[in-house]
Amino acid sequence: MFDDSFFGTDAQQGLLRRGRALHDLLNDAPNMSYYGRTVGLLRPEPGSLDTLERLIAIQGSSTYSDLTRQEASALRLQLDARGYSGTRYDAWEGDDDALKAARRILSNHALPEDIRVVTLDADAAETDLAALAGVALSCGVLPIAGSMLRGQTRPGVGLVALDANGRAVCCAAAAAFARDDDPKRGDQCWWGMLATDPDRRGQKLALILGALAMQQMHQRFGFASFMTGVQPGNAPSEAVCRASGLQDRGRTILTVVDAAVLPGGKLTS
Repeated sequence: MFDDSFFGTDAQQGLLRRGRALHDLLNDAPNMSYYGRTVGLLRPEPGSLDTLERLIAIQGSSTYSDLTRQEASALRLQLDARGYSGTRYDAWEGDDDALKAARRILSNHALPEDIRVVTLDADAAETDLAALAGVALSCGVLPIAGSMLRGQTRPGVGLVALDANGRAVCCAAAAAFARDDDPKRGDQCWWGMLATDPDRRGQKLALILGALAMQQMHQRFGFASFMTGVQPGNAPSEAVCRASGLQDRGRTILTVVDAAVLPGGKLTS
């Protein structure tokens, strides 16, 4: 059964629902991205700023995901002038180094004995999906749409770690991002949504689940390139990325939000 689960506040759920509907309507149009939150643009093209503004008007948020630092600064000024709230993320990326790091992590680190990991495929219980959403949201991370976590809309993986009492203590995810035929990002998937319950931090759960997500995206769907967005100065996230074989190659992701639609002006922390 196709999963129509969306998470977060009413405003966040509405935004995710509009993003999924727009993805289904546009059916992977050129230069557009979708990984389970909103439909965005990959890179600037003539007239694309007006297109981005229309995407924001429909969804409440959208994204440019393939910008140089200079392009991001210029676009940020233009978007600020139009009254939008923008958040910059540095794109951390990895290819063979990421897969090698994933194998090394899984070889060198074992999960605690009381932890089991559930892969949220099409047959996974709704309670496991709800558990993943619970731990993610408690850490300020907005889960992507349930159909992406289950790999139903596009290739995707959702993982949740449960303790002996069935309580979710960590999660991770990865999903297809651009069209398969995009010359720059077609073979690269989004990776992230790492969140760990404060009581279980220091046990490398996020590192292990992140490695498992990479491994599954490679083994099940053939992806061998990974990317995620990190706000500049977020040292813990940068450390996890570095340990996972990712590096900052100078690309910028710009997420733009209509604060009237999404209070606070941010899609996720």
